Amino acid sequence: MKPFYIDYPQEKIEEHQHAYRCLHCKISTTIIFGLLENHAEDCSYRILQSKSTQLKARATSNKVHFDEPHIDEVD
Repeated sequence: MKPFYIDYPQEKIEEHQHAYRCLHCKISTTIIFGLLENHAEDCSYRILQSKSTQLKARATSNKVHFDEPHIDEVD
């Protein structure tokens, strides 16, 4: 999972000079603060990223790791 999600499409908030919001859920970037869970629950960006993260987690959890040395010998 990424620490910050800042690659979502944004649009300028017309009433403010330097304010932006998510194009999909219309929540201000200062409220989102780079966190996926701060997007609206029905935000298409949040849903897509959540699915992508879940798929990646499943793919890595199915791999068997043999990083630790196994000691089969008895002294």
